[in-house]
Amino acid sequence: MTAPRWLDDEPWLRQLLHALLDGLEKPRTRAVTRRIKRATTPALFAFGEDTEYRWQLIERLADDHGLFEIRYDRRLAPHQERYDNAQLRLSADAEPLLREWLERPRINPVDAEWHAAVGNHGGIFQDGGAALLDTKPGLPDRSPEEMVAAFANLPTLLGQDLTLRELSARAFHGDSKFLDHRADLLARLFGDRASAIPARPLLLTAWAPAGFQQLLIVENQDSFLRLVEHPPADTALLYSGGFRASAARLNSEHTRFAYLPGSDAGYFQRHWLDPNHAASFWGDLDYAGLSILAALRQSLPHLRAWQPGYQPMLRALLDGNGHTPEQARKQGQTDPGETGCDYADQQLLPALREAGRFLDQEGFATR
Repeated sequence: MTAPRWLDDEPWLRQLLHALLDGLEKPRTRAVTRRIKRATTPALFAFGEDTEYRWQLIERLADDHGLFEIRYDRRLAPHQERYDNAQLRLSADAEPLLREWLERPRINPVDAEWHAAVGNHGGIFQDGGAALLDTKPGLPDRSPEEMVAAFANLPTLLGQDLTLRELSARAFHGDSKFLDHRADLLARLFGDRASAIPARPLLLTAWAPAGFQQLLIVENQDSFLRLVEHPPADTALLYSGGFRASAARLNSEHTRFAYLPGSDAGYFQRHWLDPNHAASFWGDLDYAGLSILAALRQSLPHLRAWQPGYQPMLRALLDGNGHTPEQARKQGQTDPGETGCDYADQQLLPALREAGRFLDQEGFATR
């Protein structure tokens, strides 16, 4: 139902309706009401105006549109207006119509809290806090005000040469991982100050004999340590720890190595990325493992799947062995499509797709 045409000509009445709608948006246990008094509705006591007409408009809203019920005070003195101290009781189903007439759509209470919180701190953020309103990053049992205040406190920490994990733990109640994958959010909030956050070093474990001629990257710890006990000839071993080594910063200045006894650290640092040295990867025979291979090739384009490790696994898979994704909670793994390694793309991935099963590398010896 459209609003009466005369409503736009009566700002005092629109103000009254807004006040009733305000009452609906507050916590309450009873109906929304309004007493007609000089203090609450002065337009009806401005006797230089046509107050009788104004009251008729209120009666029309009650009778014709059912917005509220009017309850008159029967104890009035003879000189009082008949509507003095009357009570308007808002109808339970009046809210949709009021919102349409006043062009005030319902606001989610959580959204309202976020808007209020950003309003308290918006001047601190480069974008006025718009990124927080877009994403509403939250933590359990923390209010929007607490979350926005935590982000607003970050500028006091940004100049202290802290990594993202350190910033996160100090600002977000000890949660060091909260800011992971939120670099874009920080950039919108703080601009160039966010780009100055130092990259977290990538820590990798290596066993590197002097004069090695090839590099083998191993996905899982147990298999890596078994290979250290009986290493392939002239081979340096690097433990990738799942996807940790697949980051673009693998070959950056931020990469750090921990060396097992017997390693020639200097020779490894000089030659581990040498394209003249063969480089291989061995991991689980599943989509995640081969996705690691594909990602690592962004830093090591000459990297190949290690056939001495994968070939026994491939034979076992073709013989009907392996586990389903559901059995190992691997349903979320995604087929990488192709890795760029011919052996992986032409033999390993087609076998995985055909079999619908996976194998973990820890089940296979390397001797």
